[in-house]
Amino acid sequence: VDTHGQVLGIVRSPDAPIFGTDVSLQKARTAMFFSNPNAAANLIAAGGGVAPFVQAMRTFLNDPQALTGNFAYGNRSVGNLARPYFPDGELGRPPGPLSRPIEDFNPFAVGLQVQLVAGNIIQHAQFVAGASATDTAQRCTSLPDAAAGQNRLQNGIQIFPGGVPIYRGGVLVGGIGVSGDGIDQDDMVSFLGLNNGGQRVGSIGNAANDRRADRIVVNVGNAQVRLRYISCPFAPFLDTNTQNVCEGL
Repeated sequence: VDTHGQVLGIVRSPDAPIFGTDVSLQKARTAMFFSNPNAAANLIAAGGGVAPFVQAMRTFLNDPQALTGNFAYGNRSVGNLARPYFPDGELGRPPGPLSRPIEDFNPFAVGLQVQLVAGNIIQHAQFVAGASATDTAQRCTSLPDAAAGQNRLQNGIQIFPGGVPIYRGGVLVGGIGVSGDGIDQDDMVSFLGLNNGGQRVGSIGNAANDRRADRIVVNVGNAQVRLRYISCPFAPFLDTNTQNVCEGL
């Protein structure tokens, strides 16, 4: 996708799961959106239960400029911040800033991911039930359009790993998302594919090392925890003993 969330291309293998088309698009848009200089402004403009997540992010990361393009977020980074424990799985830790606290966490109220689309779901349910004559627009968020008919998060966000932002000369130009295998495999295909494709065309690539979200360290009580950017399988290929294929890129 480009920086407006517009689809530039979709490739699907014959044996890929059907849901992967929607999920991969969500991943591409999510990585692009959170890395976008307009992310905070768009979330604030959405109002309601969406806007407070901007300040929650800034407080949690101790960064008043968070969500203004100062860091590149992979989908794994966003997933880290959208769990009811941070770091994920450590009981007693605080919730990530994009999540609800564990005592309020349930499949219908997970945090920003649901809050972005809750209004649309309710409006559609009322329309189907006959309680409203107006159906929701064919999109999933109330974010303002980046341009007429172009919405950066038109089908919502995805917190599973497998997407990274795309840069050209240090400038964000879009995002890529992958879905259909394990999350580490999806991470590798997006990250390594962008790296290798960028080497072939000579103009695009991954975010610079010093800009990636894994440079962010969060203080959580008695510990300091680093965000993750991507995580590739240790030895991913069947026809070679090559290991650590993402290392140093």
